[in-house]
Amino acid sequence: MTQNAFFKEVFATVLDYSIDLYAYVDIKNTYQYISKSYAHFYDFEVKDLIGESPKQVFDQDTYRNIVEPNLAKCIAEKAPVNFESWILAKKAEEPVYLYTSYLPHVSKQTNEVVGVIVISKDVSEFKRAEGLLSQSANTDALTGIPNRLYLENKLNVLTESYHRSSDRFALLFLDLDGFKEVNDSYGHAVGDKVLYQVASRLSKNVRAQDIVARYGGDEFVVLISPLVETDVINIVKNKIERTISQPFDISGHKITIGVSIGTSVSPDETFSVDDLINFADRRMYHNKNKKMQRK
Repeated sequence: MTQNAFFKEVFATVLDYSIDLYAYVDIKNTYQYISKSYAHFYDFEVKDLIGESPKQVFDQDTYRNIVEPNLAKCIAEKAPVNFESWILAKKAEEPVYLYTSYLPHVSKQTNEVVGVIVISKDVSEFKRAEGLLSQSANTDALTGIPNRLYLENKLNVLTESYHRSSDRFALLFLDLDGFKEVNDSYGHAVGDKVLYQVASRLSKNVRAQDIVARYGGDEFVVLISPLVETDVINIVKNKIERTISQPFDISGHKITIGVSIGTSVSPDETFSVDDLINFADRRMYHNKNKKMQRK
């Protein structure tokens, strides 16, 4: 065995059996190399992915919002891109938290990027442990967004401070339409993926200072604070209805659901946190019932 062949064999063994995940994506966005660790982590065989796009591995939102833009940035800037994120794979039942590096492969002949080396490390357990220490009391474990306790504490702070501020705020109470049928037809693992993606879409359709919280089950709350113009409520409602009505691509299934929304405004209607939630909740069910009657 020549020295080059020896080292090639050694490096292939290291890459294939490392706990880290390695891949090479060419300029046409197709896999040219996949380590066994990478393929098995995403529940594929190596041969199944060679020549395929990362679109085959990741769910639609993860690919469009995380994988694709970071690959494009690496190629455009000819520079490494390092990021960490919860990602969802098509064959996975729950998201995983990865530290990922995209390294540009620059041709010595043309000085152009001809591919991207991908290195990922699964640190989900560390991230979950960190979350348990710092955020578990206030974060929904499934979706990673604020939970009911955090929301109610925030509402208490806002209502108590109103006498020191002229800020108004709006509460949007959301309930998913058709979610029970998703669980019944595809199982709770798929239903959980839907909830995760709903949370992601909602978070992208509000301002940075607003809050999206999972209230429980398939119920979410959006807190618009401060509310300067009342028209903003309808703008946000329309954006939410549009984004949730778009099909969810999960585990090979095209899933379509809807959303019913009820609103309340403080201090216009009440200073009471319970009343604010109840007003919005009742209006949401009123709107849901109207939809059912039209069917």
